[in-house]
Amino acid sequence: LARKIPDFDLVHIQELWHYPGYIASKIARSRNVPYIVTIHGELNEWNFQQKRLKKQIYMTAIQRGILQKSAALHAITQAESNRIRQLEIETPVAMIPNGTHTEEFENLPDRSQFVSRYPELENRLIVLFLGRIQQKKGLDILAQAFGNLVRTRDDVRLVVAGPDEDNTLTEVKTILKSHGALEKAVFPGMLTGEQKLEALGAADIFALTSYSEGFSVALLEALSAGLPLVITDECNFPEVGDSRAGFVVRPNDSVIASALMSLLDSADLRREMSENARRLVRSNYTWERIAEKMFTLYENVIAGNFRAIT
Repeated sequence: LARKIPDFDLVHIQELWHYPGYIASKIARSRNVPYIVTIHGELNEWNFQQKRLKKQIYMTAIQRGILQKSAALHAITQAESNRIRQLEIETPVAMIPNGTHTEEFENLPDRSQFVSRYPELENRLIVLFLGRIQQKKGLDILAQAFGNLVRTRDDVRLVVAGPDEDNTLTEVKTILKSHGALEKAVFPGMLTGEQKLEALGAADIFALTSYSEGFSVALLEALSAGLPLVITDECNFPEVGDSRAGFVVRPNDSVIASALMSLLDSADLRREMSENARRLVRSNYTWERIAEKMFTLYENVIAGNFRAIT
């Protein structure tokens, strides 16, 4: 890094809390090369509580200085930008979200391709979770909500797809079993490539009931696939509710169950939200649009005239 950084006009650091970010910032400052730090949700309250004492010490001794001395901070949500100000970090902030390649999701596989491998989904409405299976994703409250929901209806199934972390899946299955709903759920493991597209093509609703998120690419992909969403406030995506592309609710099982029920009860509502979902992502979250904003940020930082982007 000491040899290479002087060859560049700008350094973009993509992490907090670890040595690579520290040393990159230190060398950049010593060589008078401006740097940007992308926060990636690491300052939100839930994440900050994980290994809190270590992070408090590191923030005081090192991380705050890295952030304060950067030319700009890159926040991926408005909530993250607000959190930076709450921590009294005065560096200018650029709020630029993640993006997605919408064209990948324009011609999804027919529903039958996914259902043929999981025949228990035949003639059922499908609620899909697709992502890392970990505590912060709130799968415990989704399982509670689904368990309550299927007590009164048998036309819906839950698909929980993704790699299991920290044995979270065992907890999810235990909750479902306590509601007599375990046989109404499918666990295909991690899905990538064509299999992921098949799952999105088969689903009727996408659910992400997280306790904490940065800005989920999985949600952008679900929107691109035309799926109505049920998400929590902690997903930091209020535009979903504002554009009627889904429901944004508190992380509470009864509230989540009610939102799911509203969508399950109305094909017309699912269709309306599906159209709104595609419109939302194409208007605001294509990588082409995001790249333009990032390029402008880079140009302004290098020129030394960056103030803020919201």
